[in-house]
Amino acid sequence: MKTFAILSAASALALAGTLAYAQPAPPPAGGPRAHEPMSRADVESLTDARIAGIQAGLKLTPDQQKLWPPVEKALRSISATRAERMEAFRARANAKEHPDLMARLDRAATFSTKNGENLTALSTAMKPFWASLDDRQKKLLPVLMHEGRGGRMAAREHWRMEHHGGMQGQQPAAPKQ
Repeated sequence: MKTFAILSAASALALAGTLAYAQPAPPPAGGPRAHEPMSRADVESLTDARIAGIQAGLKLTPDQQKLWPPVEKALRSISATRAERMEAFRARANAKEHPDLMARLDRAATFSTKNGENLTALSTAMKPFWASLDDRQKKLLPVLMHEGRGGRMAAREHWRMEHHGGMQGQQPAAPKQ
């Protein structure tokens, strides 16, 4: 009977320790939060770094450098539009705004138009630049422009895994034999 009591107590202690270990740590007091929205300055800093990374990765020749400014301008315009859209989204969320169908359609149409204009400007700027690139640079440019993360779908999946602990509603893949 004494052995049973000792095993029961040990099991209870082990379970309590496991539960205590599984609790999330409290956020650091006064420090930056992981989910704080990025400021306009943050977005601009990341855009600067991304553009510098593209240029460094491609190792542009002097002739290619002359064709780069319109591409850079188009990339900065896309980034600014994205930052404006994030700021507007946060403002609507903070105001607890619930637009009706027509307001959402108008907003989507405006965004699609602006997105189309930005992509047309990038395409127009990119054509002469692309023609000046060698095969190695043409292979690297798409990777550099997507920041090596596999595109938007991979970024969304990464966010889902990080914030929701996995893919909701889906079973994990069976191990390969």
